[in-house]
Amino acid sequence: MASTEPTPVTLDERHVADATALVAEAGWNQTAEDWRLFLRAGQGIGYVAEGRLVASALALPYGPAFGWISMVLVTAEYRRRGLARRLLSEAIALLEDAGRVAILDATPAGEALYRQIGFTPHFPLHRWQREAATVTPPRAEAIRAAGPQDADAVIAYDREVFQGERGAILADILRRDSPHAMRRDGRGIALSRNGRISRQIGPILAENAADARAMLETILAAGDGPVFMDVPDHQLALTRAAAALGFTRQRPLLRMVRGPQRFADIDRLYALAGPELG
Repeated sequence: MASTEPTPVTLDERHVADATALVAEAGWNQTAEDWRLFLRAGQGIGYVAEGRLVASALALPYGPAFGWISMVLVTAEYRRRGLARRLLSEAIALLEDAGRVAILDATPAGEALYRQIGFTPHFPLHRWQREAATVTPPRAEAIRAAGPQDADAVIAYDREVFQGERGAILADILRRDSPHAMRRDGRGIALSRNGRISRQIGPILAENAADARAMLETILAAGDGPVFMDVPDHQLALTRAAAALGFTRQRPLLRMVRGPQRFADIDRLYALAGPELG
């Protein structure tokens, strides 16, 4: 067991390299670019010991009603010392002290802890994974490539469906060199970003399953390499489409809320931005 007593810190640029190392140790997908975005959009907290970051957590405010908790990571030699629980409690306080409801996407390993401290299930979902393969572009004239010039329309539609304020995050993703898609009338969006080990597709928000699939196929046809996509279990049409397109279920997740409130129009929520972003 490590002997150095960890010291609490607020994360900033100096901690990005160590935070990315925590991600790699856990086998997660986030990049240094993602961590910089997280720290601009929210507040990262953690513990340092022996000159390095050994634990992290993130609180992202999404407007006045709710916020997101994610990136709860502890390096192996400092686990089972209560660091994750302490960081989780502090992240919750950062949101709830400002009147926001705390939401997160739990892995099976974390679900029991979250239930103990007042989180209740909202809906189950699964991560889907697809290896590199060719996809023929869909014959859907209403779907087109999206970019930074579409930020206002993307943010407005996300606000309507997701019911939170994460415009800066979506604008940052739109600026990245990764395929995106949207309906020409702005009533549907699908974004993607490059990850440490795989491209992450999401969010996908749409008026119907046919549009969600067409935007997904547009992104797949425009890019290459493996991809992840996190799909709510109630979106049966998209899960069937994912299977037909060569995706396989990787692992379950559970959206959980600390409080009675529920957020987002989940009928139009076809894929998440990722457990770290909601």
